[in-house]
Amino acid sequence: MNNELENWEMRRNISSFVLSEEEVDAIINRASHAVVSWVTKSNQPVTAVMLYTVIDGIITVTSTTNRAKYRAWKRNPSTSFCIWDPQNIGKQITLRGTINILKDDELLRKYTESFLTRAMKGKQPSEERIEKELATFLAPDRYMMQLNIEKTLSHNLDLLMQKERELRKKTDAS
Repeated sequence: MNNELENWEMRRNISSFVLSEEEVDAIINRASHAVVSWVTKSNQPVTAVMLYTVIDGIITVTSTTNRAKYRAWKRNPSTSFCIWDPQNIGKQITLRGTINILKDDELLRKYTESFLTRAMKGKQPSEERIEKELATFLAPDRYMMQLNIEKTLSHNLDLLMQKERELRKKTDAS
């Protein structure tokens, strides 16, 4: 019995080309944006790129009530977030789950401080800088949304490509 993969099988069966839990956590904490999804009233899928931060281990975004994502998540909190390694888009993570919507000014402060710190390459922003940024966010209908992750999928394109190169070399040597 031949245990060798056909050339096409590697791309068809990609389940072994995943990121480790450590890589997933590192990418989530290093990245700043995600493609997020929701569903309209008529069950049409929608996606958008959103800035996010990780606060107390939870992926957090924000929105006002006039945005489609807020209304959709209020109606149906199911979502997915696709996050990629900022240095290597071939390393991707899809998180499926539900959104928890909160009115929480302290969480908004943490969110603001977190993304400013990341934007300033780890340097803590001054209280004055945080207050200036908060002034742009403090709409009376501003809500915070946190992702409750139910399933994590990942893909490591680098590993797939490495295995394909190895297979080609083996085939060429035959």
